[in-house]
Amino acid sequence: MSLLTRKALVFVVLILLTAPNAFAFGGGHNRDGMVIGLTLGHGWNSVQLTDDGGIYRDTGDLSTFTGAFKLGWARSDKLVGFIGISGWTRSFYQYIAPASATNINFLAEIYWFPTGEAFWAKGGIGTGSLDFYVNTAEGPIVFNEGGFTYTVGAGIEFRVTDAMAVGIAYDYTNIDMGDFGDITGASAVNHVLAMSFHWYQP
Repeated sequence: MSLLTRKALVFVVLILLTAPNAFAFGGGHNRDGMVIGLTLGHGWNSVQLTDDGGIYRDTGDLSTFTGAFKLGWARSDKLVGFIGISGWTRSFYQYIAPASATNINFLAEIYWFPTGEAFWAKGGIGTGSLDFYVNTAEGPIVFNEGGFTYTVGAGIEFRVTDAMAVGIAYDYTNIDMGDFGDITGASAVNHVLAMSFHWYQP
């Protein structure tokens, strides 16, 4: 288990331990009608693939700003459905070779508030794309491919007004691009720690 994964698990555990009393710091948590969501945070992203020479390549963790915008509908205090877009971009060096990567995801998600209060957990599926370039000693690797994408996460939100909630969140997203051209086993992983903002429209 990587250090990043361990940190993420600790963060989720802290959310779970804090959640039972979190609602005491905010107002009520009535949810009904349209919801606008915005997430702004820091992502640790990585791309893995095997090139046409059979060389396995892993970018390692690419630290960068990550954001998401969502529109949703609250069916009850406990369930909110969202559709949204998220992504990140980064220029970097793979060893000494210049490289760049841009990821965009389109996802449908369900947020579950078990007690109808502050703590939530989510899951979602959709499609993601990765625009990738690296200039290796064996020649450039360039592609723009998409694939099945899934996400899971957890967080806490606190009502600052009757309509607005602010919180903290952890998101994990995985894009499976599979095999294409001379590339095999391509995938991208995104871990995000972020601030979340939800506007509940009555």
